[in-house]
Amino acid sequence: MSLVNTSRKPVKVQARQWLFPLAAAYGVLMLPLSVLGMLGYLPVPAGLQTPFGHAHEMLFGMAFLVVSGYLLGPMPKPQLLGYIALWLLARIGFLAWPFSLPVMLFAAAGAALLSYWVVPRFWRAKKWRNQSVAPIIILFSIATTLAGYDALVLHRLLAHGLLVLAALMFFMGGRVIAPTLASFWLQQNIRMENRVQPNLEGAGLISLTLALLLQVLDATALLQALALGVAGVVVWLRLLRWQPWRYWRRLDILWLFFGYASLGTALLLLAAGAYSPLAGLVAIHTLTVGAMGVLMVSIMARVTVVKRFKDANALRSSHLATALLVMGALLRIFAPVFPAAYLPLVHSAMLCWSLGFASLIWVFWQCR
Repeated sequence: MSLVNTSRKPVKVQARQWLFPLAAAYGVLMLPLSVLGMLGYLPVPAGLQTPFGHAHEMLFGMAFLVVSGYLLGPMPKPQLLGYIALWLLARIGFLAWPFSLPVMLFAAAGAALLSYWVVPRFWRAKKWRNQSVAPIIILFSIATTLAGYDALVLHRLLAHGLLVLAALMFFMGGRVIAPTLASFWLQQNIRMENRVQPNLEGAGLISLTLALLLQVLDATALLQALALGVAGVVVWLRLLRWQPWRYWRRLDILWLFFGYASLGTALLLLAAGAYSPLAGLVAIHTLTVGAMGVLMVSIMARVTVVKRFKDANALRSSHLATALLVMGALLRIFAPVFPAAYLPLVHSAMLCWSLGFASLIWVFWQCR
């Protein structure tokens, strides 16, 4: 007599299917509330009343969730629900009691799980460039944990956290763009050579690592600027070698190029920021809104639409979402350059950001 195993395997769901819409919903609300709260237009929770709270929720709240959705893959529903619960507890805790021990503990639990689930996969990679993602995720998790404990700690960590995110965007953005371009040419029966550009990818990772080490060691401004400048030049060389002008009819590809170009420009501006406060100020929003915001929206929209329709250009709403983010990025980047129009530009950028993420939510609904 044979025994039949009646145990059922846990139902799995792609993490991005839940995490991407949650991140978009938070993006719609968090940024305008924090900006309006800092300007004194609205009473907002304590965690959104300062620039540090604004930065914390941008980098270690919303961006953390997008990175998780991109990297985690299929997960059992109970695990994913628990992960979301930890993220929500960290958000509620930070909004109500910013920079406190409970916030740090919830953030630490979520960050530890992300590292536990993702890091071993990259450590097992054969190429060092793929393995480099493991320490990047570990550093991002450490920064996420410590940033929620104290405002002074966040102040010291912010520059380091931005470089860690820049390294992640450099790698992940390139690994999205390269196969996208290869697929474009394959449809025309042309094989694309050196699509990843391994030498430039390696040079970018090394220069960003060096810049982070020099920053942590508090090296001279000149050395830090040189490392950041080299990283920015590498990003632009990689972008130009992809010959972006050849894809002018493909909006989905052009959005990715804009985000990657913003990353390279932000690194060059950070290098100049050692000698020009205005360049440093512009660099922050070029990196966070121009690079991070545009890459997040374009990649989330692309992954979702391609999975549903097998065509990245199947929905106009996906292009509208990214176009609004691009417009918002340009407005926010130029706001410090034109002090007389600063507030109108900030308000317009805020509106574009929220409408862009609202459009992204509509994309998710259409692809449900």
